[in-house]
Amino acid sequence: MTDRESPRPGSSADADADADAQAAADARRDAPVESAPEGASRGDVLASTRATWGFPSFARDFPNDPELGSLVAAFAAGDYAAVRKGAPALASKTTDEHVKRAAELLRSRIEPDPTSRLFFALTAALLVFLMAWWATHDGKRHAVTATPKPPATVEIVK
Repeated sequence: MTDRESPRPGSSADADADADAQAAADARRDAPVESAPEGASRGDVLASTRATWGFPSFARDFPNDPELGSLVAAFAAGDYAAVRKGAPALASKTTDEHVKRAAELLRSRIEPDPTSRLFFALTAALLVFLMAWWATHDGKRHAVTATPKPPATVEIVK
């Protein structure tokens, strides 16, 4: 194709190509990541999940195992309940040490950070302390009620 035959920028050929690329990207994004295609070989679920945008970087070196791949796909999709149930089961029944460590690492990644647990406990303790302080110092029992002013006396001058 020569320069004269090539489509100009902004032409309908470019718009068609852009629309096709956008449609392909939408199809990849909307496609379920947990299921492998018919006749897929061992580890294809993990390999196909690696190509997605939400693939966790810590799982890059995980071994190709179909069950581990489905757990990583569930993790990438945000289905942490499936990871919470499936990872310990996979770690207990597998004989491959690398798969076992990968499943345990995947399970540990959905646990809250120990620092956040500490801050939550400190916040709860501070809230309890402040409520107790208010109840003992300025609560309803200790509120000082203002004595009403006596009515003004009216003097009648004769």
